[in-house]
Amino acid sequence: MTGAQDAMAGREGLKRVLRFFGIVAIFTVVGPLTVAAIVSLLIVALGAPLLQLLLAVADLDALRSVASFAAWLLAAVAILASFLPSVAAGTIFAWTAVYADINAIWMAWLAAGIAAAGFIVFGMFIHPSESSALILPSVQSPAQALSLFSMLGVLAFLAASFCWWLARPLHRVKHTP
Repeated sequence: MTGAQDAMAGREGLKRVLRFFGIVAIFTVVGPLTVAAIVSLLIVALGAPLLQLLLAVADLDALRSVASFAAWLLAAVAILASFLPSVAAGTIFAWTAVYADINAIWMAWLAAGIAAAGFIVFGMFIHPSESSALILPSVQSPAQALSLFSMLGVLAFLAASFCWWLARPLHRVKHTP
């Protein structure tokens, strides 16, 4: 190999690494925000009629501000809880998209499913203390793990689809050997 070929190979390697980190960054930022938006929409759609009924019956205007604060708090916790699985899903997908050239949407779904399953498995075996900043589900049985996986799987499916769509310019690049 000549010096020019070495420089070209080094440049291609650097481009792959930068694309890898770009995809991981998109999954890391957009994934938790998407999960928080979906959870917030579900809470608003399902909880608003019940809250209006409660406000009409009890006539408590102070409850309105508490409900608003609770919705924002739930969105913030959803962002924090989905951060690590989003990083894992982004890393898995970026690795397969950039280095194995498997960049189909089903791979993003599979990466999100693996990340959700890993999150649940960690919750089965690791029980953080109350003062820990680590947010994991406490899973006591396989049936509970399966129901949690089905719920998280739907959220992960939607978030991974959106992240895959946003990361398309990074994982659709063709390599020149």
